[in-house]
Amino acid sequence: MTDVRKIQEIDLNNMKILLSLFEKHKLNYYMLGGTFLGSIRHKGFIPWDDDIDIGLPRNDYEKFCNQYFKELPDFLTMENYKTNSDYRYYITRVLDTRTKVVEIRNKDVQEFTYIAIDIFPLDGMPNNFIFRKLRIYRILFHKLLISLSYIDTVDKKRHRNFIEKFLIKIGEKVSFAKFVNPYKEKEKIDRLLKKNTFENSSYISNIMGAYREKEVMPKKIFEKGHMYPFEDIQMNGPENADEYLTRLYGDYMKIPSNQDIDSKSHYELLPGDTDE
Repeated sequence: MTDVRKIQEIDLNNMKILLSLFEKHKLNYYMLGGTFLGSIRHKGFIPWDDDIDIGLPRNDYEKFCNQYFKELPDFLTMENYKTNSDYRYYITRVLDTRTKVVEIRNKDVQEFTYIAIDIFPLDGMPNNFIFRKLRIYRILFHKLLISLSYIDTVDKKRHRNFIEKFLIKIGEKVSFAKFVNPYKEKEKIDRLLKKNTFENSSYISNIMGAYREKEVMPKKIFEKGHMYPFEDIQMNGPENADEYLTRLYGDYMKIPSNQDIDSKSHYELLPGDTDE
């Protein structure tokens, strides 16, 4: 667990830098996923978690990615699929170039990356139930094509249903990379996500997050936000913490089994690499 705590300390220091930038430019943000769960259940990091997930409403997300990231210190760099066509994800990462790590699920195809904070856009969704479902399925279809084209980095430890396991088996047999262009699929997702504004929607989405459709929620869960303790600072999170976390995790106060804990780590520090 030594590596995990070291990564957490670096993440927290970098998050403080981001928070100062958000405050300076009045950018709204929310803790998401395991970061928010850690805040509620542990008053900081989940002990075995080694990343930070935050979300910004689309307009603020675009302002950060297009302009304000330039004010970060030199050792922090921003990366997404628009800045690097070989980048494997849709979301944005702020990378600490002082500290190299191996991303566990990519260790066979990528020599190293850097400790990162994940930044997700929060987007509006159609208010109509049928239109919302259709939008979700279209996005998830393109997301599936991206995953199948990157089959060598699909997280095999993650709990999946029968259909997902079946599709992964197909992806291992068929080379989707030959006829799927991941960049174009991300562009299609980008256009779909931007069709409804955060401000004018009753439902908002972090559908590019780990829990996919579960992360499409009534906006009232987030409205106004609330400050929660996270390690030695306070961070903003969804106002209705219980409803948000129950939707994602069910009984979120229950500590997972050791087997589940072992599958939660994302990174391994490379020997000899520190943030100094």
